[in-house]
Amino acid sequence: MKGYLVNTATDQKVELASVSLLGRSPECNVIIPDPRASRRHAMIRRQDDGYWFFDLGSFNGSYLNGSRVTAARKLAQGDALEFADNHFRFEQEGDAFSDTTAEDLGGSTIALIRSTPVIILVSDVQGFTSLSEKLPPDDLAQVIGGWYGDCESIMARHGATVDKFIGDCVLAYWTQVTPESRLSALRAAGELIEACAATQVARAELFENIGQAFKAGVALHVGKVAYGGMSQREFTLVGDPVNLTFRLEGLTRDLNQQVLVSGDFLRDWPDGRQFCESLGVHQVKGRAQSVEVWNVVKVPG
Repeated sequence: MKGYLVNTATDQKVELASVSLLGRSPECNVIIPDPRASRRHAMIRRQDDGYWFFDLGSFNGSYLNGSRVTAARKLAQGDALEFADNHFRFEQEGDAFSDTTAEDLGGSTIALIRSTPVIILVSDVQGFTSLSEKLPPDDLAQVIGGWYGDCESIMARHGATVDKFIGDCVLAYWTQVTPESRLSALRAAGELIEACAATQVARAELFENIGQAFKAGVALHVGKVAYGGMSQREFTLVGDPVNLTFRLEGLTRDLNQQVLVSGDFLRDWPDGRQFCESLGVHQVKGRAQSVEVWNVVKVPG
């Protein structure tokens, strides 16, 4: 599967990378040389089910088929994208799913679904609403765009797959639950926190002016999920463990901690407790059953 953006004014065709940034900055994959475009205006990300389009909080907005984009949108062949009167057409070669990922029965294709234990990571920028209110849109786009890039590179370095970005939140997973994979997950969580601190230092004046720090919470959990193609247009994780990981990440604010792991993350991995301290059992929103919570106090070397 390959994706392209075609500039409708010049017919210039650019092949999209796994993550493509669009904007006027020279570092972008698709450069829009227009002062009305933000430095990091938008992003297109290739996932197993196709190409997804994100606006990065641009000042003048991104438009898909004439409608302003306010949430992640999946692209389809021939979609029209507009950035400050700069027009592009999306083209795709190949399908998201091949015959090796699905089983054809009676003329209809059924996506292959696996039920398997995975390590789930959720990270969410803290105070994003406040950041959105205080930061100029162009600055917000650069900060969040940089955070997206950090998430992608950190997850790839530690063997995880990014399932999706949801606004200011990332969902990623490891398909192995071995001790080695859990060590990788802890290291990835630690690097996400370090990346936020590095952003804070790099943009110190920006954050000082608004009196707010750039932080993210991270949660790790192990559970059995349905994993695979939910339909021809979606490839993702589904199951209660995913919901629980999101709820666990929400506890980082209540407990004033940056990285939390569930009891299930450590249950059959006693060596992992050397990196954590117990915070006891806590209720999470929307669940009757309480959850055992641990705080990560040391990232593995």
